[in-house]
Parts: sequence; C-alpha cells; structure tokens
Amino acid sequence: MFKIPKIENSKYYIDRIMNDMQHFANKQRDEIQQRFEKSIGTKKKDPKQVNLDKRKDLELEKIRFINNQTSKHIKKLNKTFPDFRKVNDIYIKLINTSETPVKKIQDALARLLWISNTIDELTQNSEFKIKKARTSETVGFIMKKYLGRINSYYTKNKEFYQTLNDARKYMNQLPDFKDLYTISIAGFPNVGKSTLMKKITKSNVEIQNYPFTTKGLMFGYLKKNNESIIQFIDTPGLLGRNKNNAIEERAQIIVTQYCSEIIFVIDFTQSCGFEIDSQIKLLKKTQNQTDKPIIIYLSKTDIYNEETKELKKEYENKLKKYKIFNESEKLKDFVMDNYMKSISKFDPRKINLIK
Repeated sequence: MFKIPKIENSKYYIDRIMNDMQHFANKQRDEIQQRFEKSIGTKKKDPKQVNLDKRKDLELEKIRFINNQTSKHIKKLNKTFPDFRKVNDIYIKLINTSETPVKKIQDALARLLWISNTIDELTQNSEFKIKKARTSETVGFIMKKYLGRINSYYTKNKEFYQTLNDARKYMNQLPDFKDLYTISIAGFPNVGKSTLMKKITKSNVEIQNYPFTTKGLMFGYLKKNNESIIQFIDTPGLLGRNKNNAIEERAQIIVTQYCSEIIFVIDFTQSCGFEIDSQIKLLKKTQNQTDKPIIIYLSKTDIYNEETKELKKEYENKLKKYKIFNESEKLKDFVMDNYMKSISKFDPRKINLIK
C-alpha cells in the first residue's frame, strides 16, 4: 500500500546540505571574482572594500543556498507521507495501534516545517545583517552564528526524523486491502480458518507479511469470470483475552470494523487446543464488539466422533441465533447471495462484473 522511502537521521541531512554548500561556494567564488574584475575595470577602488563586497556576496549566496536546500528536502519529506485526510479509515486505525500513531506523525511533519520556516526567517535576518556589515570580521561572525543555529535546529529535532522513519517502516508493512466486498474469517488459531479459505477461494490465496503474527495476514479472493469480487481475510491474533495487546487489537479492528461480514469458525473436536467454552466466549466477545453479521462455520466435521456430536448438540441452543454451515460450498453460495444483495443495493454498476 505505502511505499515511503527511507528517512535518514537529522545529521545526515545537515551534513549533506553543508557539503553541497561547500561545493556550491567554490564555484560561486570564481564567478564572483570574475564579476568584480569586469565591473571594476580600470577604476580604482579600495582593496579592503572590494574584498569586503566579495565576501558579502559569497556569504549571501551561501546562506540562500542553505535556505533553498533546507526547504527542498523538508518539502520532499512531507510529500513522502500521504494526506491522512484522504487515507482509508482502516489504515488510520491500524497506524494508530503502532508506536507512531497518525497524530505523532503529523506533529513530526509539522515540526520539520517549523524548521524550514524558522531557517527562512533566520536567513532573511542574516542577509540584512551581512549587507549592513562594515568589516569582513563582522560578516564572518554573522556567518558563524548562522551556521551554528542551522546545525542546532537539526540536532535538537533529531527525534522527529526518527519518528518519521519508524512510521515509514510500519506503514510500508501495511497490507494492501483491495476495494472489494470483504469477509473476515475469525476464530482461535488452528480451528481450520486457512483450510476453509482455501476451499472457498480454490486456493486463490496470498500471504502478506503484516505484523499481526509471524504468519502474517492471509488474503483470499472469490472470483467470477476472472474478476475478484469478494475478499476474504484470515486474521490470526484473536486470543479472547480481557485486554488485547497491539497485535490482537489490530486483528480485532479487521474483524469487527473493516469487514462486511464475519465467518466465525468453531472446532467442536477441540483438537485446535482450545476448549469449546473458550471458543463460544470469543464468539460472544466478537459479537459484542461489532454490528456486522456473523456466520458460523463448523470445521473438521469429517472427524466428529460420538462425543463430539453430543458436545455439538449440547451447544446448539446457544448458537441457534446464528446461521450455521458445515459445508464450504453451501457457505460459499450463501456469502455470494449476500454479496449480490449488497451490490444491488449499494452499487448497481458492479453487477456487470459477475454477468
């Protein structure tokens, strides 16, 4: 989704600006010398005044160069980040679970703009002072003070460069959510979510290494006439604890806020390592956190024994308000019907995709 280039530390930028300025100054020194030689001609002028004027011209060129370079690089850094007002809400919510939430990023970008504006003001003031200076020593003092303050603006604000680079690393790992009707496949680890996704999508699955768990996010796509029409997301990270960590919070955002529907997978064999009571508790927690419809899929029915069947019968009353499937093809047909109803209601243009 995001492809933000690497952001270096503040020392890198100030060193680069100063080095470029030195190369620029060497060229300007020769040009200024030639210009003065032409303008003076045969006229007699005080050598001290000539040297002072040449020094002034050179230092003015240097501080203008520094000002321009600073403005360029800070504007470039600002442009590498998106206008968060135009970013899909799901990305905003996920960024806000990181160590560099949107507000912190915006504050860092604003601070860099402050540096640019402050240097611009400093440059104007220094230009005025250099033009009024009467001795070369005074010009040198003004320049020394100018360069020192430029350096301090960068070094004292180095944390903001670090913030932006940390944000870049996180944002570049965000998955690419396609603008499609989306269904989340939720439930405890190892209940059969990935297997269900592969059955429904006929293995049209891709894994994006987003920092939910070491497995990453698994995306699957249901296609019609070679067009992806429904996006499925397997969201590892739901563990049903009272207080979510950052990984669980991100998974919960995907499940409860982003998707149009939720397929909750229950494993009555309990071979996943989680007792049925825990699975039902997670189901209820998920239901309480969303207004999205939840469909239940019973996994591993091919290995049910008599004990499993009795356990399922015992819990049927608790699950009676949900639409329940144990065959992937019937579940697939059901979600397709829901999709058709949604596009006919909200976006008739998409009907052409599945004709």
